[in-house]
Amino acid sequence: MSSDKASANASKSEPTNTTKVENYSDVDDDRLTDNSAISVLQQNRPLRMTLSVDSPSFLKVKVGQEIKQGDIITDNSIERNRLNKQRQSLQLQIDNLKLKSIPKPFEPKAPPQLAALPSANFLEEESAIAQAKLKLQQAQSILESRTKLLNSDNPEVRAEGEKAESALNITSEKLQEQEELLRSMQDMKLEPSVLRHEEAKLKQLNSEMEQSRSGLDQARAKLNASAIASQQELQNLQIAVQIAQSDLQMAQSRLETARNNRKLVEYQASLNAAQRVEQQNQSNLAYTRQMQDYAQQIRDRDYQLAQLQISLSSVEDKISQIPIVRSPKTGYIRRVKPWTGVNGKYTTTITISSNPKSGAGSDPSDGANPTPN
Repeated sequence: MSSDKASANASKSEPTNTTKVENYSDVDDDRLTDNSAISVLQQNRPLRMTLSVDSPSFLKVKVGQEIKQGDIITDNSIERNRLNKQRQSLQLQIDNLKLKSIPKPFEPKAPPQLAALPSANFLEEESAIAQAKLKLQQAQSILESRTKLLNSDNPEVRAEGEKAESALNITSEKLQEQEELLRSMQDMKLEPSVLRHEEAKLKQLNSEMEQSRSGLDQARAKLNASAIASQQELQNLQIAVQIAQSDLQMAQSRLETARNNRKLVEYQASLNAAQRVEQQNQSNLAYTRQMQDYAQQIRDRDYQLAQLQISLSSVEDKISQIPIVRSPKTGYIRRVKPWTGVNGKYTTTITISSNPKSGAGSDPSDGANPTPN
């Protein structure tokens, strides 16, 4: 009896797991003369496969089962499923990391330039000072020109007083003369009519004397009133000078206040500029730290992706190294020999036939593990 040997269809097999395949038939090949008949006969021959695995649970077929070419006969499905789940988990982590968005920090924008301070302008205050100085000069000039006149008596009023005083002296002299004349006439015992005439003249002189005294009193009162008015005017002029001096001081004070306010504004502007520079520096420093954190996050993500890719490749390598035996033909599992174990390896022989029950005769080598020719 002649036998043809074929290797089993497997993705990757471990060196310790072996599969032997043998076709056999009870019909002698020498008795077949027709080539087509030989080909059909070879295709219908039962196929014997000797399998060596790490666990009998790796066998995925049973007697009487119909299988097709490429169906799995042996496979470590538990380990393969475990590694497939691990590969799916790693792939999911990789996909999630790739989809994870790491926002890039916004670069701080330079703050807009502040408008420069307008040039200092104190024209209003300086103009007020000039006006106050002019008013003070005018008040002082009026005071100087009026002081001498106001400190002396009014010539017209004084002339009236002197005239009234002179009239009083003349009347007083006349009165004295009339009195002496009347006493002299009385001593001479002149006629009563003469005496009455002289007495009438004396009364008239007394009346004139009273009028002269009244006129003098009025002139003196007028002179006093003029002096009081002059002093009042002098005092008002002095007050006007003091007010003008006060206005000048106030104008100068306003100018000084304006200059101090300007210095304060300039100081505040310089302080604001320094604060803006400090804030910009802080923003730049914060942006630098954020960019460093951003770069570190990118490196960490790339490192994690690299580690996961290494782990994924390792798992895929392990999956590819799991031995798997596939059926080289379509048929039925006719027989599965009992397992025999040696040094942790389990061996069995299965027979695949084209029909559920093979009619080619008995197999003289059943029960033994065939070896390659």
